[in-house]
Amino acid sequence: MFNKTNLGLIVLMTLAMVFRVIPVEASSSRQITCESKDDRYRFCNTNTRGGVRLVRQLSDTSCRKNSSWGYERDGIWVDNGCRAVFEVRNYNNNSNSNNNHSNNNTAAIVGGALVVGAVVAALASSDNNSNSNTVKCESNNNDYQYCRVRTDNRVTLKRQLSSNGCWEGSTWGYDRDGIWVDQGCRAEFRVR
Repeated sequence: MFNKTNLGLIVLMTLAMVFRVIPVEASSSRQITCESKDDRYRFCNTNTRGGVRLVRQLSDTSCRKNSSWGYERDGIWVDNGCRAVFEVRNYNNNSNSNNNHSNNNTAAIVGGALVVGAVVAALASSDNNSNSNTVKCESNNNDYQYCRVRTDNRVTLKRQLSSNGCWEGSTWGYDRDGIWVDQGCRAEFRVR
């Protein structure tokens, strides 16, 4: 039976292999600030085909996806006083060898993710750490939700509660001050 140190090393080695085969353009993103001043509609031009998520709300007025903010193919829009920082994922539209390279790596990426998931599940099931607590964070109506909790950057998905998928970095994530969920992800998270 592996101890936690050995399992941790396996996770690190597997992650290193997975990230080695992911193309750089698939994981790159940039941040853009878009602000509705005087409660007026504003459109911020940017290529959004790789996806957009709200990173940090700057306004006192609530920023609700598809209500006071949203995006189209060529930009992000804000309205009703919403001011926020958005993460815009890059999109590579080349049909050259980069896409073929990406497609050839799909099996390696999926296989590595499955191995990492199995190892993390084994670690979680053998975890008797009394210094952890459970936090529920829910994206209702597919809206972005930020749940404030001190994380010290140590969060794991404990139990998914929604039928919509909860994928770290896509529909949920965290920083040191809280956990965010989006696109209908509802789950319990373990914070250490």
